[in-house]
Amino acid sequence: MEEEIRCNVCKEFYREPVLLPCGHAVCRVCAEKLQVHIHDNEGSGSSNDYQEADKASVSSETDSGVVCGSRPNSYAGTPAVPAYSSAAFSITCPSCRKLVYLDDNGADGLPPFRVMRTIVERFGGVTGAPPAEEACQMCEGERRAAVVRCEQCSVRYCAACRDAWHPTRGPLAQHELRALGTTCADHGFPPVQYCVTCLIPICQRCLTERHSIHETQPLATAARTHKTELSQSLQHLSEQAKSMTDHIQKVKASGEKINESCEELEKQIDNACAELTCAIERRRDELIRAARSTKSQAIANMRSLTSHAAQKLREATALLHFSIEALKEPDQAAFLQVGNILSIRAQETAANLCTSLEPPPSPPALNLDIEPVLRTVKSMNFVECTPVENSMKLSAPGAPEMAVEACAARGCSCTLAWKPPPAPSAVRGYVLELDDGLGGPFREVYCGRETVCTIDGLHYASLYSARVKAFNGAGEGPYSEIIGLQTSPVAWFTWDARCSSGGGGGGVSLSADGARAAAAGWQPRVVLADQPLARGLHYWTLRLDAYDGDADPAFGIARADVARDKMLGSDALGWAMYIDGSRSWFVHGGAHGGRTAGGVRCGSTVGVLLDLTRGTLRFTVDDHPQGDIAFTGLRGAFYPAVSLNRGVAVTLQPGLPPPERLLSQLAAE
Repeated sequence: MEEEIRCNVCKEFYREPVLLPCGHAVCRVCAEKLQVHIHDNEGSGSSNDYQEADKASVSSETDSGVVCGSRPNSYAGTPAVPAYSSAAFSITCPSCRKLVYLDDNGADGLPPFRVMRTIVERFGGVTGAPPAEEACQMCEGERRAAVVRCEQCSVRYCAACRDAWHPTRGPLAQHELRALGTTCADHGFPPVQYCVTCLIPICQRCLTERHSIHETQPLATAARTHKTELSQSLQHLSEQAKSMTDHIQKVKASGEKINESCEELEKQIDNACAELTCAIERRRDELIRAARSTKSQAIANMRSLTSHAAQKLREATALLHFSIEALKEPDQAAFLQVGNILSIRAQETAANLCTSLEPPPSPPALNLDIEPVLRTVKSMNFVECTPVENSMKLSAPGAPEMAVEACAARGCSCTLAWKPPPAPSAVRGYVLELDDGLGGPFREVYCGRETVCTIDGLHYASLYSARVKAFNGAGEGPYSEIIGLQTSPVAWFTWDARCSSGGGGGGVSLSADGARAAAAGWQPRVVLADQPLARGLHYWTLRLDAYDGDADPAFGIARADVARDKMLGSDALGWAMYIDGSRSWFVHGGAHGGRTAGGVRCGSTVGVLLDLTRGTLRFTVDDHPQGDIAFTGLRGAFYPAVSLNRGVAVTLQPGLPPPERLLSQLAAE
């Protein structure tokens, strides 16, 4: 309440408060300081009709909205239309900033705000001298407020001066003493009616002279009506104040929740960072083991190459020493029996030594790529919970339901779909997990908001198990039921387009469908399939569309980084069968073995059977087995491969059933 009884200008309790037309109060002294003198030419544009309306205290709804409720001879008008040509002063209300024009009396003509003065004296404890027009005219020294006015003497008396100077006896007994209070500014009589049209109290003379055609009410009735309206407004205001108090309490209470939420958030950050640290440490251990495994494999390849080269060197050295001793033979006839043979062997051995020379293995050119992880760490940020999730802060989502009718496996890829958990449940995302196709542990393959996911690069002839779970701010929910997906039992592949060089310069050319490959140069060129094989039983054939008897085609499998400019099988990353018009050899790491009679011609079909369950590799020629098992102990991922030269062209046919004879041999093993 103190804000209502302090002046907005001096910030003190009101002293001699006066009422502005806008309904706000200001100290009389402050009003005198606020008033601004108006030059003569600024208030000369108004009409006489408006002057008369203002003198009659008629307020306009289309004006500034400020009702001039009393002392019309003091208010000159509003900023919209200056009311008097004689307007001399203007005041800007310090509360609502409305501008009011005043006549020559200025701030001295503003009506006193008696209600405000009474309330200030009652609650503010501030008393002061009454205004001059309300003070006793007979007091000496500090004047007191007058209580009566003699109509004959035209003098105001306080209670003490009335008893002392104007007794109700003797010659003065016939004088009329009128009690002072709110009086008519024009006639000095107390108001008896309230003009509803002008919204001011009026005396009897005002009623007769100016307000005879206006709607009026008895003063008591009007006061009672206004008090009732004010009481109702105060009741509504009290209810709104109570609501505001409750709101303030809620806002204050939210501070505790904010503190709790921030503390919980700090714990989440600590836990998340600790989990990331553990994951990085686990990944570090895995990478170190992988690096050591790479080292071991590289060393093993180096030892294998060294052993193979040493064996070749021993064989060549033995032949060299033997031939030297043969040169010492004095019997010419005996020498001629073996001289030609030794010469041919020496030439073949020298040629084999040249072809078997391979560059020493270089150290693995590997670098640890941490840039994606750093970007992910730097992009870590907060996620705003949805309102539903906030209302279910302590409730993790339920288990999603697999949409079996929408799940499918095609070739070496599969599509999985699921339905959100049943309501009520707030879901921020899903985690899809897949095993290795052999009943091994599950691993995460997708994390996001979508309910459909396609996974590529799976193994052929494998049965995969999948499950999904939902999560939100409260944690992770239970897993769905496990669903099984069977990939294609046979592999469908073509030649890798990256192996093509357009056929120019002795390179390899591929057909548009990727099934036919041809080479024109003398240098062998290796062509790989576009997909690796790691599981299952696979059989494919290669038809010789063009073949020169002097060519050296080789058929088989290889690792991804096999040498591309040598015959397949010349290094340790290729396993092949070299075949000509009359015989064949199995070749791996530059070593030949398993010579078998029987060759190929143009139109022949070479078949390759890769059994990754047993780890074996076999070959056929025109559906007949070509030798025994060529290679064993095969583990990992292999690409179907072929090496071509000298105009050889082959057409690939994948995904075939093995010949009955091979199946019989497999069943017998």
